[in-house]
Amino acid sequence: MAVNMKNLKKLTAILIYIFIMSALLEFEFFQLFDLKQIILVLIGMFILFLPGYKHGESMSDYAGQLAGCAIFASYIQTFILLFTVLSTQITLEQLPKEAALSCRPLLYGICLWMILSGETQKKQNPSQTDINQTESKQTGIDNTQHTEPTQEYARVTASEAYETCRELGLTNREAELALLICKGLSNAEIAAELSISETTVKKHVSNIFEKLQISKREEILKEILKFI
Repeated sequence: MAVNMKNLKKLTAILIYIFIMSALLEFEFFQLFDLKQIILVLIGMFILFLPGYKHGESMSDYAGQLAGCAIFASYIQTFILLFTVLSTQITLEQLPKEAALSCRPLLYGICLWMILSGETQKKQNPSQTDINQTESKQTGIDNTQHTEPTQEYARVTASEAYETCRELGLTNREAELALLICKGLSNAEIAAELSISETTVKKHVSNIFEKLQISKREEILKEILKFI
């Protein structure tokens, strides 16, 4: 519910900003909106999303992928509309307006990207950090520290390590995180690398520990090496 309210606030802010610009720049606000073009961008977004769909991803991961697909769908649709306009016999007086209206999908794609893009990283305050450290001690799971990559990891190719992780029961995303952990990245660094929230990273790390039946980040590489 919180995420939906946040998205609604983003959409409201975008509409207010566009309305202010329409008033100051003196153009008709409603000319920017075409229901058919909006629907086509949404259809294109989902069609482009399907080939990269990975089962087991978190909702924030799906939202981030959809955001990128919305941008690409808007680019494709704008190109097709401009191509159609320029290949049609219209007067020179009509051309500027028709070309401008053909660029509306770009606006829809940018708006969808802003709404669907991953949540902004929130910096933890000292009290929250203490809570996380306490939880790690209580559970015996160390899922926050930065570790240094070992010499053993250097002799393992990324593809070998990834396939082994998948054979051990990890999802695509969990295998990806496992490799980044083996490289020595912290949760914050992994979140920045994959454009996901640190909370999502912690959830994946906990799942990795549970599936591999380990309690330390260094043990991930040991489990991988057992099967290579």
